[in-house]
Amino acid sequence: MIKFTIVFALFILHPFSFTISATDVYIGISGSGEEKKMALFMPPLEGEGPQGQNLAQKIWDVLRADLLYSRYFEVTSKGPTRLQIKGKVQDLKDKVVLEAKLLDTQNNDTIVEKYYQLPVSDFRQAAHLFADEVVLRVTGKRGIAHTRIAFSNNQTGFKEIYMVDYDGANLKQLTFDQSMTLIPRWSPDGRHLVYTTYRHNNPDLYDLDIAQNKISPLSTYQGINMAGGFSPDGSLLAITLSKEKDPNIYILSLRNRKMSRLTFHRGVDASASFSPDGRQVAFISDRSGNPQLYLIELDSSRTQKLTNLNWCDSPIWSPTGEWIVFAGRTSVMNRMDIFLTDLTGNQLRQLTRGEGSNEDPSWSPDGRFIAFTSTRNGRKELFIMDADGSSPHPIARIPGNSFTPSWSP
Repeated sequence: MIKFTIVFALFILHPFSFTISATDVYIGISGSGEEKKMALFMPPLEGEGPQGQNLAQKIWDVLRADLLYSRYFEVTSKGPTRLQIKGKVQDLKDKVVLEAKLLDTQNNDTIVEKYYQLPVSDFRQAAHLFADEVVLRVTGKRGIAHTRIAFSNNQTGFKEIYMVDYDGANLKQLTFDQSMTLIPRWSPDGRHLVYTTYRHNNPDLYDLDIAQNKISPLSTYQGINMAGGFSPDGSLLAITLSKEKDPNIYILSLRNRKMSRLTFHRGVDASASFSPDGRQVAFISDRSGNPQLYLIELDSSRTQKLTNLNWCDSPIWSPTGEWIVFAGRTSVMNRMDIFLTDLTGNQLRQLTRGEGSNEDPSWSPDGRFIAFTSTRNGRKELFIMDADGSSPHPIARIPGNSFTPSWSP
């Protein structure tokens, strides 16, 4: 969304007893050192019912893939190891039941035991939920197997909003506006998506209630209505509006729908992202020439410039608050790449290096991975990489071109 935000704006104007040290398993963005993985014995799941064994194998496959993707475990089919998973899958015609345990065989303890009953079509979700439970109980950190990525895609000839599981499964189209619909942003509770759509020939901001599949307008001023990001508690939404001619950043209270203006700049201020403590907002502004990354304190309005590149866009604050990821380029001769900066602007790290154009970064909720778009294969695809820039790979083979991903909580 790097050029889009600015160019588009100008166009419109004109833990438990089994203790394992977190430092043994946490993967930092420095990329130094080797990961220490825990051995986990995972024999086949039992199956009951007409399709029980078939479903058991499918759930086993998804669960194993989730645990391997977490990078915390060395999953083995040979025991014994201290950690072991045992489970049973029942086929109840239109329902599937997963009963699963994580065992500490050394102490003969059950670390966690869960029961899930879901529609058969949601068998993958049962595996995702238990995988995240295993990660939480062993590391004390939330897993990401249950998460989804929302994005815009043009495979129908129009840009519509889609959603896909973090592992590339269960692609689902969410909007059918037959227009330009883009820049989805998740609410902190994962129940809502906000996005900008041209369904009424103006870039209006809409809210989609995921559970109820209910769509309602949030901001429909003439001109740009573009979401930046939610405050940590979900009560506020940073928005770029051009209702006063120049695009500036406003804060919308979702409790009373009152709008307050945050920036007052002749030019373009856009792409706002709240800090995890809710006290600051990162944003892009062309006030010093080409678009650069800035911070603004909500209480004092004190503003700090963080970058001095040729172009910057799409900043997203890391869940830990230490880093801001954004897209940018060092010179007009370069394609767009993904960068990290700390809050002083002194530490600038380039994560991608000229393999196509790389844009639209979004953090995983645990801060260990980054979703982004890349043209390295000839079209704009969704990619995921580790937070140090390693192991980039496409999320899935999705037709068309994909834009502006947003990773759910």
